Amino acid sequence: MKHREATINILASAAILIAIALSVNAWTLWNERKLVLEETNKLQTELTRQIRFANEHSDYKTYQITLLEKQKKLEQQVEHNLNLNNILQRLQKQARAQSIQLSSMQLEGKPVTLQNGLQMQKLQISAVGNFYSLLRWLRQVERDGCKVKELRLHSDMQAKEVLKMDISLEFHTEN
Repeated sequence: MKHREATINILASAAILIAIALSVNAWTLWNERKLVLEETNKLQTELTRQIRFANEHSDYKTYQITLLEKQKKLEQQVEHNLNLNNILQRLQKQARAQSIQLSSMQLEGKPVTLQNGLQMQKLQISAVGNFYSLLRWLRQVERDGCKVKELRLHSDMQAKEVLKMDISLEFHTEN
């Protein structure tokens, strides 16, 4: 009887050890499977991204043309901005030559596209100087291709020779 109980205890202990070993093995396999699934998902996402990129750029020439068009637009924008900057600097230089102080120069809105590759831009300027200097400067500005659209004179009673002028100009730049 004791021998039978000892055998049963040994078998029960062996069964428990086998169950523990199988549980540890199952746990390890489950963790490995989880890692494999995560890696598979990462690879699937990367593959999907690469397939989408390949589909969008399947024709290298079309892709190259698109990039060249973007580059050309950026170069045109840089050229336009340089032309605009040159015009504004010329206006400032001419004003300084006439002893006129420009207190503000502000572009209004976006340029309006015209025919023949030109764009019209509006500009608000506040200038301070004596009447004749302002008049000479405005004539010079008009000779350079700017159109005076609106002009407001403000007189300071304390300094009778000094006027403040708010000017609305339009000028053309190459597109």
